[in-house]
Amino acid sequence: MKYIDSGCGKMPFISLVAILSISLTVNLPGLAISPIMGKLNEVFKHVSELEIQLLTVLPNLVTIPFILCSGKICNQRNQMYILGTGLALYTLTGVLYFFATSMIQLILLSCLLGVGCGLVIPLAASLISQYFVGKARTRQLGMKSSLSNFTVIFATLFVGWVAAYNWHLAFIVYMVPVIPLCLIPFMTSEYIESHKIDNPTPPPFPPLKEPQTSPTDMAKAKTKKKPISVNFHFQGSLALILLVGVMALYFIMTYATEVVSYYLPFSMEHYHLNTGEVGVATAMFFASATVSGFFLTRIIAVFKSWTMQAAIVLCMGGLFFVGFVHAYWAYIAGVFIMGLGYGVVQPVIYDKTSYLAPTSAKSTEYFAYLLTCNYIGISLVPFIVSSMKRLFDAQGDVNFSFVFNGFVVLAVLIIAFFKRRSFVINVDKDSYEKQN
Repeated sequence: MKYIDSGCGKMPFISLVAILSISLTVNLPGLAISPIMGKLNEVFKHVSELEIQLLTVLPNLVTIPFILCSGKICNQRNQMYILGTGLALYTLTGVLYFFATSMIQLILLSCLLGVGCGLVIPLAASLISQYFVGKARTRQLGMKSSLSNFTVIFATLFVGWVAAYNWHLAFIVYMVPVIPLCLIPFMTSEYIESHKIDNPTPPPFPPLKEPQTSPTDMAKAKTKKKPISVNFHFQGSLALILLVGVMALYFIMTYATEVVSYYLPFSMEHYHLNTGEVGVATAMFFASATVSGFFLTRIIAVFKSWTMQAAIVLCMGGLFFVGFVHAYWAYIAGVFIMGLGYGVVQPVIYDKTSYLAPTSAKSTEYFAYLLTCNYIGISLVPFIVSSMKRLFDAQGDVNFSFVFNGFVVLAVLIIAFFKRRSFVINVDKDSYEKQN
């Protein structure tokens, strides 16, 4: 049997594959619809444009409360049951899409898809944080981010191809959850614990117990008024305050870069670029984010404590590049640069969330809060941009969203420079190298 280093021993490689396979499903809701919206408009001639747009919006909106629900009810005893339920519901919805013949059926199935996906999403990152520590955890969170972004590229291209034959075939992408569903037996704690080898350091979430300390250590601890021993890095209100900071950063960076999905087509078409070129430019964002995830630990080794600032600079530079330079090559370059930055920000924020969680149950709950910010950020993009356009009287400016968000990220960069030693911004090399 092949094994992989977890940072606190070795675990079966098949268990890692099983855990990472969950990441294949988390970005899929709505994807099958986006490339075939024009086709659906032809098939269902008597429905409004809003009804068709609901097929892409509803899965993300319904996902939000069920992400929070999953985070609240998950614990180490029932997390596999919740994961299995979510994946089974997800897969069942994918099957039912093939039999849908009306718009109302498609809308109801989109809601059901959001329920299944919402139950699964927090566990994709939480299971990694439960079984990996240190540099190994950072590496696998980078892989998780890469796989989820790669799925976006593959699914978009695949859907565009098969929809030319039959629009129902586009929903084949919603059968991907079958993969992690079949691999659930390999990611249970019973399987991993019974097959792991060599455990030189404590697991990331050891059970609470009384520390064994000498009388001298007890006296020193009382003098300093600090706990003698803790099994996690931050406690109580401090952990929650830091979590709010991490969530705020994730929300802003997600909102700022998500304008690519919403507004890039309008900008490129305004400058007489065709839909094929728009598709390639959009795919560049996810392609570069995938690259960043694969090389995350090397990127951190190069930039060390300035990793977050470097990533924010890339996001800001990409936004300004797209906003001010309107040639096809410039769109490709700008979106690619932006994706490189976001591909670093996302897994680093996941790692910080893992660092804050005191127990495996709290890990799932904390990731639920964090990922809710992600989906809220995605959903609010058109509302925030529209409000800012009215405020600055820029309704007709197709580049406003990129330039405005570039300045938003510039403000984040200034804060990141002055708060470079804070937990939210600093990427301390000890967190990623010396914990191994």
